[in-house]
Amino acid sequence: MTDVFEEVEEEVRRDRYQRLWSRWGVWIMGAAAIIVLGVAGWRLYVWNADRQATQVSTDFIAAQKALNDGDLEGAAKTFAALSQNGPTAYRELAQLEAAAIKLEEGELEEALAGFDAVAASARNDIVRDSARLRAAYIFADTGDFAGLQQRLQPLIDAEGPFAYLARELLAVEAWKEGRFDLARETAQPISLAFDVPESLRQRIQILLAVLGPGQSDAAPQADAGDDAPSESGETQARPQGDQE
Repeated sequence: MTDVFEEVEEEVRRDRYQRLWSRWGVWIMGAAAIIVLGVAGWRLYVWNADRQATQVSTDFIAAQKALNDGDLEGAAKTFAALSQNGPTAYRELAQLEAAAIKLEEGELEEALAGFDAVAASARNDIVRDSARLRAAYIFADTGDFAGLQQRLQPLIDAEGPFAYLARELLAVEAWKEGRFDLARETAQPISLAFDVPESLRQRIQILLAVLGPGQSDAAPQADAGDDAPSESGETQARPQGDQE
C-alpha cells in the first residue's frame, strides 16, 4: 500500500510540474537567457572599457612626450581629441593640458578661457582647483585686482593644496597695488604655517621683509619713542627744581 501511495504522489507532483512548466517554461527560459546575456554583456563592457582606458592612457603619454619634445601642434591635436573622448579623468586632464599649450603659445585669452572651462566642469577637486589657480596667474597679468581677488578667495577659503600658492599670488599683487596691509595679512599666515614648502616660505619671507612692519607693528615703537623724551625732560627738570 505504501508503494501505491508513493507512486500516486509522485505522479501528482509530475503532473503539477508539467503544468507549471507548460505555463511558465518559456518565461523561465527567457529570464535565464536574459541573465546569461546580461553577464556576457557586462563582461564585454568591462573588457571594452579596459581596452579604451589603455588606449587613452597610451595616447595621453604620447601627447605629453610630444609636448616635452617641443611638438606643440602634435600634442595639441592629441589633447584636443582626448578632451572629447575617453574616461572623465583623462578628458579633464587633456582639457587642462590643451589650455596649458595655449598659454605656451602666448594665446592668453584662449588659455584663460580653457582653464576657466575646466574649472567650471571638472569633477575632480584637484583638477578644478589647479585650473582655477592657473587661470588666476593669467588673470593677474590681464585683469584688475578686484577680479583677481574674487578668483583667488575661494581657493584661500577652501584651505586645500593650492591655498598657499593662492595666498602668495594675492599678497604679491596686493603689494604691487600698494595695498600693503592686505599683502601683510595675506602673507603672514604662510610664514607661520608648518606644512609650507621651504621655497615658498623663503619667497614669503622676502616679501614680508620688503613690506616691512605695518602700522600696528610700528605703533608701540613710536609710543615708546614719544615717552622717552618726556621722561628725559622730567629727569632734567627735577635737578633744576631741587637747585631752586
